[in-house]
Amino acid sequence: MRSVLLAVAVLFVFGCSDPPPAGGPASGPRQPNAADRGDELIADFRKRDAAPFRKTRVRLTTTEGDKQEVFEVDVWRKQSGNETRTLSQIIKPVEDTDLASLAVEVEGQPTKTTTYVASREEFRETDTNKMFFGGLTAGELLGEWDKFDFEFVGEKELDGRRGFEVKGTLKPGRSGVVYMMTILMRADDLVPVELKLYDSTERHIRTYRVVEVKTDQRGPYPARTEVENLVYKNRTVIEVLNREFPDNLDDSFFTRDKLKEIAAGGK
Repeated sequence: MRSVLLAVAVLFVFGCSDPPPAGGPASGPRQPNAADRGDELIADFRKRDAAPFRKTRVRLTTTEGDKQEVFEVDVWRKQSGNETRTLSQIIKPVEDTDLASLAVEVEGQPTKTTTYVASREEFRETDTNKMFFGGLTAGELLGEWDKFDFEFVGEKELDGRRGFEVKGTLKPGRSGVVYMMTILMRADDLVPVELKLYDSTERHIRTYRVVEVKTDQRGPYPARTEVENLVYKNRTVIEVLNREFPDNLDDSFFTRDKLKEIAAGGK
């Protein structure tokens, strides 16, 4: 079912590091204040990326062998305090436009994702750890940064410019397919340019690489990201086709009733 695709709410979360030795992220003596600096860098990135209201159109193209799937999704997001609400709807292909979802992220709590399938007239709750479009999970596409503790690893050169490497580890008591991640981000604007994900056995499972960065009124952002899925042996390209920042989106927009209304319009 295509409803799982709709968790592609916040697609600006990609960043990482050099290939780790022996199949896992690099390790070594902990630097003084490394944890504080790592957490501060991620917090600064999230602050720069934040916007009270946002509408984005995203295209996802997954290629596996000679088979290719292409979807376009409209995503509306509202951030207020420690809560983020995201409403998503498939726009293309037309046969899937009856699918919509609502994701509610509250700092320190599990993300709740609800989908409505108009063709069946029913709501469904989906766990963010579930494998979705192209073998990716809702959790990694949404970001869920608060699930991880971050540690500053060091400075890196990124195509001739200064960059930072940060390592994230899943916090005790939190669950997820991704147990560790390594992030490379540009030092001047903190745009993540590569992200590598590892499971609880330190197996490298996915790599996100930002291959195009654009700038709008809010600043630079990853406009095209290529994802190599080492588990499912496929590749997904995520393209941000358009970003808008409306002055307001009413609270009623981010409810089950609105989700149902949008989905029903796709019949």
